[in-house]
Amino acid sequence: MQEGAQRLKKVLNSLESEGLLTTEQTNLVHTRFESLEGSDSRKSIFAEIAAYLGGAFISIATLFLVANIWDEAPRAVRVGALTVLAIALFITATLLGNVTAMRLRLTSVLSLGSAIAATAATGFAFDFDGAPSLPLSVGAVISLYAFIKYKHEILHVGTYGYLFITGLMILGSITSIEPEDSVVYPLYWIILASIWLYLSWTSMINQTLGYLISAATYFLATQFLFISDERFFSYLATLVIAPLLAWIFLQDRRWPLLLGAVLTTTFTTGEFVAATLGGSLGALLGLLAAGIALITTSMVAIRKSR
Repeated sequence: MQEGAQRLKKVLNSLESEGLLTTEQTNLVHTRFESLEGSDSRKSIFAEIAAYLGGAFISIATLFLVANIWDEAPRAVRVGALTVLAIALFITATLLGNVTAMRLRLTSVLSLGSAIAATAATGFAFDFDGAPSLPLSVGAVISLYAFIKYKHEILHVGTYGYLFITGLMILGSITSIEPEDSVVYPLYWIILASIWLYLSWTSMINQTLGYLISAATYFLATQFLFISDERFFSYLATLVIAPLLAWIFLQDRRWPLLLGAVLTTTFTTGEFVAATLGGSLGALLGLLAAGIALITTSMVAIRKSR
């Protein structure tokens, strides 16, 4: 770390002498780097683990203590308690900030906890006949705000999960159609995955994790379309998604892109052959086609990676 700090200092001083950085910016980078230098020490790791365990113990004890009186408590009490919890977690996360890596992780956990508490508070505050889109929307807004501010992997996964589920609930409230009876739901997944793919491609979020989430969502959408007997749309989506992931992989060698392209191509090819021919022969030929597709895409990827 000391050698890295010296190199960083030389680079910053050079940029400052060239007028590309101000003295204040140089000092800020120095301060942030020095604060992160000891963030992964054994002492800080033990302290972080202790904090998580303490929070878990408090949560479990609280659940057991209030379990008997929670159902009998007035709605105002339940909503008020959850609202106070959400605000307290949010304020604590804001005060901790992201000065060190350990604080950033704690801040991310607390921010996500605040979003969950706010979701529960809104859910208890109103009566819902259909999908609980409003409570999930509140949680999604809080988690999205925290993710934009801190950009940590914990918030990355939590925010995407919120957006994934919230979108389904909103679509359910609008259309009143079951997911298996409409292409709207997988279409939403494809749109959301495409947005995440763009954010990953432009390095606005963690690229590897973003690509992995996008590829997994694409695969889920194509399989859901096939299972729902929307096979034409499944094939059409694969014809666009697989080449797109493969092309981005050739530009940015991240393994989730290759995995997504290979899995999507392999499964859809086998399903197409099996569904077209039918019977046991169709199933065997589908398996054969899937194997050929898997080998072909793998060989192309290996050749391009040389």
